[in-house]
Amino acid sequence: MKKLPFKLIGMMLTAICTINAAAQAQYPTIANVDNILVQDLQTLTSTSHQGRKSGARSPNISAQYIFDAFKQIGGNPSYQHFTFRAGIFSKDAGHNITATLPCTQPRCDKAIVISAHYDHLGTSGQRHYPGANDNASGTAAMLHIARQLSKTNRSRDILFVATDAEERGLHGAKYYAKHLNREVELNINLDMLGINNNNRLFALFSPGFKEYKTKLQSKAQSPIKLTIVSSQRQIERYTNNPRVDWHKASDHYAFYRQGIPYIYFGMGEDKHHHTTRDTLDNMDLNKYQAGVNLINDFILSLTRSPLDSTS
Repeated sequence: MKKLPFKLIGMMLTAICTINAAAQAQYPTIANVDNILVQDLQTLTSTSHQGRKSGARSPNISAQYIFDAFKQIGGNPSYQHFTFRAGIFSKDAGHNITATLPCTQPRCDKAIVISAHYDHLGTSGQRHYPGANDNASGTAAMLHIARQLSKTNRSRDILFVATDAEERGLHGAKYYAKHLNREVELNINLDMLGINNNNRLFALFSPGFKEYKTKLQSKAQSPIKLTIVSSQRQIERYTNNPRVDWHKASDHYAFYRQGIPYIYFGMGEDKHHHTTRDTLDNMDLNKYQAGVNLINDFILSLTRSPLDSTS
């Protein structure tokens, strides 16, 4: 092998260092974020997952990925198939993924449901809609929380549902909530957790539901601002957008219609919403991890058993 001139070697090393620096600038906080959480985000937003569009006759690659993740933690997952109207004379198929981590005590509190929709807009020609914030962020957070809960003793059943066809009318959540055949205390819905430059995470409580507000407030931590709101008027003051009815804007509304109170976690408005620029590049992973940690700690406080040595 012919030896390279020292000058050329120096130029190559400089180029390598420049490439590494650019990669670190692109994801400057990745070292501070849970690796599996990042892996879930990268996988769900990849081109191989084709934008996670709903409507296929069988569960798509994203549904299968979520199913396998629940299976790995002993969540006993299953598919919940449903159909929904796609036009005047046509119907499409949807596929929720459900899982359960059962109570580990002789006497158990009422179950809670943790939900996040995994569907997005798909692809259109050469245009790929990754849906990083909407809603790979909520789906990955739900899987992360499920992994943490699987390691604890639990004082109640924890039900999980990754819903399909949210983007087309909350169809997956409506079907799941309508067919719940058990008493549930609360829905915790995760949708768009990619906290923006305002560092704000909203926790929207369903009208009239006041329980757990103090407990949640005690979990507030920097670098994000936890803002607890209970009405459309309150959240409008922060978002300055009266056009969005946050009470009805995501899957939590389907549970509310069935008489189940909710707490909805989300960042509010995102300028990249429903565009091809809803990518991981436009998410601050450090802030996202902080928001996920806050929600995780809150849910653990609702579910931790006295048998758990960490409580």
